[in-house]
Amino acid sequence: MSIYDPLGSKLQRTRMQTIRLTFLEIEEILGRPLPSSAYKFSAWWGNESSRKAGHTQARAWLHAGFAARVSLKQQSVEFHRP
Repeated sequence: MSIYDPLGSKLQRTRMQTIRLTFLEIEEILGRPLPSSAYKFSAWWGNESSRKAGHTQARAWLHAGFAARVSLKQQSVEFHRP
């Protein structure tokens, strides 16, 4: 089980092609704050989920069928079905 499973579950339930969430909304879904690197580095939101890369958070949206596009300036993420 991953701390990002609630985000994956939320995305799996949506029927929308694209969903935009703020960092605050994601933190509310997770029930915990995002790590500081999520606020500082767009690479944290990369769409690579290999264990070697260490992006366990990406597995949540990738397994739900979404890819992420982050705006650090707006502190939001657009999840879209490729």
